[in-house]
Amino acid sequence: ACFTELGNRLAFEGQTITRVGSFDLLTRMPEPQRRKALFDAYLPLWKALNGASEPDSPYRRMIGAAAAEARGKPTRVDAAATTVGATTEEIERWLVEVLEAWSRAPGPRDIEPWDYRYVHGAAEREIGPSITRERLQPINERYYADLGADLRGWGVIYDLDPRPGKAPLAYTDYVRRGRMEGGAWNPTLVRISGNYGRGGLSLLNELVHENGHAAHMMALHTRPAFMDLGDAVFFEAFADVPAWSLYEPAWQQKYLGRSASTGDSLRSLHAGVMLDVAWALFDLRMLREPQRNPNEVWTQITSEYLHIRPHPEVPWWAMRVQFVYKPGYMVNYGLGAVITADIRARVAQQIGSFDTGNPRWYSWLTAELLSGGHGKETSVLLKEFLGRPVSPQALLESIERLGKSPPGQ
Repeated sequence: ACFTELGNRLAFEGQTITRVGSFDLLTRMPEPQRRKALFDAYLPLWKALNGASEPDSPYRRMIGAAAAEARGKPTRVDAAATTVGATTEEIERWLVEVLEAWSRAPGPRDIEPWDYRYVHGAAEREIGPSITRERLQPINERYYADLGADLRGWGVIYDLDPRPGKAPLAYTDYVRRGRMEGGAWNPTLVRISGNYGRGGLSLLNELVHENGHAAHMMALHTRPAFMDLGDAVFFEAFADVPAWSLYEPAWQQKYLGRSASTGDSLRSLHAGVMLDVAWALFDLRMLREPQRNPNEVWTQITSEYLHIRPHPEVPWWAMRVQFVYKPGYMVNYGLGAVITADIRARVAQQIGSFDTGNPRWYSWLTAELLSGGHGKETSVLLKEFLGRPVSPQALLESIERLGKSPPGQ
C-alpha cells in the first residue's frame, strides 16, 4: 500500500507523475540537473521502504523475515532454478556471466544512476516521439495481428489510463478461464491493466509484454487442472519474446515508419534487460544473506557490472514493487531474459524471423509450447521445445552484437 501510494505520486516540477512515467522521462530529458531532481523525487518512497538502511528498516525487517520463513524449504529463487532444470548456484553464475558480458561491451563508463536510462536511451529519444499515447494500442494490435494473434477478436479488456489508487505496476489477469462446455470451448477472457499517461518506446514495450501474457492465456486449451500459465519465470520470459522485437530496426521501420540504428536499438534493449538481471542478482543475494546492507549489495553490483557511480547512501534499488511483497520474484525477470533469448532463437530457427510479423507464430507456438499449460513440468516443456536444456548462450550472443554495432550504426 505504501509503494502504491508513493510510487504513483512522485512530485516533480509542480506535477505528480507515476513511477512508470518517470522511467520514460529519465530516458528523454536532456538536462542532467532535471534528471537528478526527478531521481530525488523517489526519496519519500525510498525512505518509507528502507529508511537510512538501518538494520530495523522496513525492508530489512521484511527480507529477514522472508529469509527465515524460507529456511529449510525452497525459495522463489530455488523454484525459478528448478524451472530451467538448473541449481540456484548455476543460475547465479549465469546472471554474473551475462552482467560480465555487458560490462565488457563497448559503451559509456562512470555513469550517475539518474543518467543511466538517458545514456543508453538514444533509440527511445529518436523514435519514441512517434509513438504517441493514442498510437500505443493500435500498434500493439497490428503487430499481434501480424503474428496471427487477434487481440480485438478475443475481446481483451484494457484499463490503460492512470488514476489515483490504481496498482502501480502493469499486469494481466483472467476474467474467465476457458473450458469445455457442452462439447464446445468457452474461450478465455483476459483483462490488462497499465498506467499510460503518455506514449514512448519503453511504454509500448511494456504494453506488448503484457499482451504476450494475454496471447499465452488464450493459447491454453486444456482441462481445468492444468489451465494456467506455468511457472512465473517461464511466463514472464515468454511475454518478452514478442516485446524484444520492438528493438529491431526492421520492426521499427514497419510499424513506426522510421528506425533507430542497430547499435542504439540494441543498447536500449539490453540496458533495460541488464537492470533486470542486476535486480535478480540483488534479490538472490539478499534472500541468501539478509543481514547485509541492501544499499551496499546493490552498489557493488551496479558499479562493477553496469559502470554506475557508487551511491550507497540512496536505496535506488527500490524502484520495483516486487521487492516489497514477493522477495525473490525479481529473479523471474533476470533469469527470464535467458529464457526469452533462447526461445526467440529457437522460434527463428524453426519458422523464420518474426520481427516484422509471421502468421505462423501464434499457431505454431500454441501447438509446440503453450497449449498444455501445467500439463508438464516447465523444465521438461522447455527442454523438449529447445531440444536441450536452457542455456545463456543466446543472450550472450545477443549482447555480443553490440560489439559489431557501435552507437549510431
